[in-house]
Amino acid sequence: MEMVMITEIHCHTCGGRITDPTLVSYRLADGAVVAAVPRTGLCSCALAIVYGPPAGYLSSPGFPRPIIPS
Repeated sequence: MEMVMITEIHCHTCGGRITDPTLVSYRLADGAVVAAVPRTGLCSCALAIVYGPPAGYLSSPGFPRPIIPS
């Protein structure tokens, strides 16, 4: 049996579930930002906000690079 991984995206402004990932604004969070608690309802924001890089990105400008010992 093949395992399927389902990922839910939640808006960091209202906590609602995002059904259309094309309407998401990905942003860098500063120290003062507190993400909303995820909830089961749908996101009702005109433009959902998610703090972090979009899915599939391995790096993003502004995010610290991991230190890998040589």
